[in-house]
Amino acid sequence: MIKTANAQDKTWCVAKPSSTDAELSANLEFACGHVDCTTIQPNGPCFNPNTFINHASVAMNLYYSFHGRNLWNCDYQKSGLITKTDPSYGTCQYA
Repeated sequence: MIKTANAQDKTWCVAKPSSTDAELSANLEFACGHVDCTTIQPNGPCFNPNTFINHASVAMNLYYSFHGRNLWNCDYQKSGLITKTDPSYGTCQYA
């Protein structure tokens, strides 16, 4: 029997609030090197707030969801955090 995930089982990957700008910048560079990060570009639905932690969280989650939502896809040298609370806001919908 195959178990299907329901909405309450869904998880997201975000940057830890304690992450440094250097860590967030490295996470952004890594994630956006592997997934399409146009949503955090100017005029994109996730551009604002225009902060490292916001952009890194969106990019990290794009990578995490694209690669199967595995724990190791949200490690980012211990600067990633898996949450069961949907971080989507306004027009920015997390995958």
